[in-house]
Amino acid sequence: MRDAWRNTGDYDTAAIPIWVGGNSDAGIRRAVLLGDAWHPLRVTPGWLAEAAGRLKATADELGRPVPALMPRIALRETREEVTGPVRLAGVGTIDQIIADLDQFRLLGAQTVVLDPFHGDLTEIRRPERAWRTLAAVAAYHRSQEDR
Repeated sequence: MRDAWRNTGDYDTAAIPIWVGGNSDAGIRRAVLLGDAWHPLRVTPGWLAEAAGRLKATADELGRPVPALMPRIALRETREEVTGPVRLAGVGTIDQIIADLDQFRLLGAQTVVLDPFHGDLTEIRRPERAWRTLAAVAAYHRSQEDR
């Protein structure tokens, strides 16, 4: 893929970054060996904090740079706080979602993909809830940038 993308004449941009997914230790290792970014999917906040340490340790062990952290998280706002160790990042009140994003920023995440699809195909016919949550998250981050 890198060889195919090395000629940028067709799309007039810099090299295309390769994101490598996978939440296992093998996925982390592949990201370190082959990727520009690690893209873990739908994780708990605590798990990602611990896994970010494994990412760095794997890179150090292999003598490679640490790939960028680019997680994909669920996005589902709830009225009541969601508690427990299995709460996915991005699921809960707007304050919980924002706290998750702030934590990931502190872990070094440069981009976080917010995924509002939860397996129910009828959700795509009613995107308003997801748009409201995305708007609230964006408004919060704009207010932080204005400080």
